[in-house]
Amino acid sequence: MPRLNPIFTNLRAYPIAELNRLKEEAAASGIRLFDFGTGDPREPTADFIQEALKDALKPRCGYPGVAGSALVRDAIAGYLKRRFGVTVDPDTQILPTAGSKEAVFHTPMMVIDPKAEDRLVVFPDPGYPAYQRGALFAGGEPCPVPLEGDHVFRPWKLPEDVLCRTRMLWINSPHNPSGVITPLSDLQRIADMCREYDILCIADETYADVYFNERPHSLLECGVEGMLVLHSLSKRSGMTGYRSGFLAGDPELMGLLKKFRANPGLVPQDFVNAAAAAAWSDDTHVAERCAIFAEKRALFLEFFRDVGIDVVGSDATIYLWIRVPEGHTEQSWSTMLLQSGIVVSPGPMFGVSGAGTGFVRLALVPPMSVCREAIAHWRTLL
Repeated sequence: MPRLNPIFTNLRAYPIAELNRLKEEAAASGIRLFDFGTGDPREPTADFIQEALKDALKPRCGYPGVAGSALVRDAIAGYLKRRFGVTVDPDTQILPTAGSKEAVFHTPMMVIDPKAEDRLVVFPDPGYPAYQRGALFAGGEPCPVPLEGDHVFRPWKLPEDVLCRTRMLWINSPHNPSGVITPLSDLQRIADMCREYDILCIADETYADVYFNERPHSLLECGVEGMLVLHSLSKRSGMTGYRSGFLAGDPELMGLLKKFRANPGLVPQDFVNAAAAAAWSDDTHVAERCAIFAEKRALFLEFFRDVGIDVVGSDATIYLWIRVPEGHTEQSWSTMLLQSGIVVSPGPMFGVSGAGTGFVRLALVPPMSVCREAIAHWRTLL
């Protein structure tokens, strides 16, 4: 047996992998599952995106370049201008990624010195599990900041000694799992703080186009110096299996990232970039998808109001952040629901420091007809 990296051996199972195991056990016992666990929407990818991918397939596909094609970078630049009013140079300020997760995992390796005192990676807790895991494998020290109350991330309240030892900071707005949107004034305050303390600041904005009232802002609206943003087509365009996203921001940092990312070689294929260019160039299909999520959201919010279940935040993203009813823990409630065929994710799955306790996350991913069936079934459980 080979000797293993202790970081790997000491990690608990990846939360979604553990949830999938529990779902498989329930399904094997004959339970019909209404799956609101994994954030993988069932709506099909728009036809014009599929056609763009097919048209880009060649008899021979050579190695893709780290920078991607000018076509996809121009499309991304156009999107950032339309959506946020931010102008970036497609040649020096944009890099396509193989989705968002690999970028979250790999980017800390570029800046973390495992032997340095200042190797903290700060992130909101609960949050995306890859923030912690990427920091650990890079040799950094994860610094989860518990979110309570309104679930807005306010890192400027951290102690001076923590900020001085912070090498990298993740923002996530709209926030997974709570769906809370960080105001532009708070983003500006975070950007100013990171410039003052020389902290690499990356905003995970992968849910920026799935919102229902207030329009989320981008960190790039606060200036690009020292700032990066991460976007994905997974939820925006229903392209989870395409694995396509991008990093954008400070041109000096992007130049370093281009050099760094040539090492793992995790870059999107040219035909995926062609599909991505089509997706980033169009906003109509995004509005249509958002309307579907809004309809599902309204359906569940009405149901939860009727039965006295409290939903917190949930102003954006494809998730509802639900407070566990009195008399239950998040584990006992989610287990009871699973045994009855309703799959939700216990809140601590997304926490590092005990955050997420008392909540479950419901992903608005099944088709509308299945959502209605699930609610009817859920009512019988009450």
